Order: sequence, then structure tokens, then C-alpha cells
Amino acid sequence: MNLMTILKEEVQDPRRSQGMRYTLSQLFTMTIMANLCGYLGGRPVAKFSKNHESTLEDLLSLKHGIPSHVVFSDIMNRVDEDELIIAFNKWTSGYVPLEIDDMVSGDGKALGSTVRGTGSRQKFQAVVSIFCQQSGLVYAIEQYQNAKESEIHVVQFLLEKLQAMGITLFLDALHAQKNGRANC
Repeated sequence: MNLMTILKEEVQDPRRSQGMRYTLSQLFTMTIMANLCGYLGGRPVAKFSKNHESTLEDLLSLKHGIPSHVVFSDIMNRVDEDELIIAFNKWTSGYVPLEIDDMVSGDGKALGSTVRGTGSRQKFQAVVSIFCQQSGLVYAIEQYQNAKESEIHVVQFLLEKLQAMGITLFLDALHAQKNGRANC
């Protein structure tokens, strides 16, 4: 199953249908293509789309031209991120094969634009990814907020999903534990 089909099934459109000029699939397609080319954020995605306007209009059957940066920013801020992550993981589980003896890495990264506060009171949103070294593709992602949980707990959750697969998993020192409990 392709990514757009899964996104259409799993992710609810947060907008009202009244006056809607672009489908969620059209917006996701332009956003994903732009992101893959390094254009991140509403304005850069709109710029990428404008630079490739004739191709995208034909490919996506756009009746109203390229959306403004406000449309891209609005939809990405309003789409339920949990639904998006579930859809992504569903797609990758069928697309990125993991086999016995595969080497997989797990690591978390804070999303810089979400950092609030300073020092030990700093709060941020982060993403943990499980990356298959043989294929060079991400197998699964999960997001968390450091004020509510830690990378350790998210990796443990992802490990439960992968436990029966017989893979070799590489993690950083953060995940070294004593007596089954995190040392934090």
C-alpha cells in the first residue's frame, strides 16, 4: 500500500469542508516532496511548490494554483501528529523489511523549534526513530514531550514491537540500565 493511501485512511482532515480548495492528499504530497528536498516549514514548502508549479498542477490536478504558505503552515499545525505517526509507521512496516540479523539503530532528537525554558526546566518535543542500517530507511518513529516522558521509555515501547524479530539494535549510552530500571 502506498503512503498517500495510508495517510488518506489514517489521518483525519481537521478543516471544514466549506470552501476547501485543496485536498489533504494534495497538501501532503507537496509537503512531503518539498521536505525530501530540504524545504521545511510553511514558507519554504510554498516556495518549493511555486518553483515547480506547472509540474505539481498537472500531477495533482490543482484547480486553484499553488496554495499560500499560510495554508501549508495551518494544515501542518492542525493535523493530529499521533495520527500522522501511526500512518507513517503502518506504511514503513510494509515497506521497510526487517529481517533476522539486521542491524538497527535507535536515537532521539529534540525538535529545535519546540524548545521552551532553560536549564533543567527546559521543555521540548522530540522524536525517536528506529533506523535500519542495511536498507538506509527509518522503520518506525514515535514522538514524546520531555516534560511527560523520556527517550528511554519511548525506545522501550518501540523495542517491545521489535522484540520477536531477532534484530541487532544499537543504542547510545543513555539506554544503559541497571536492574531493568533507567538510571536517570
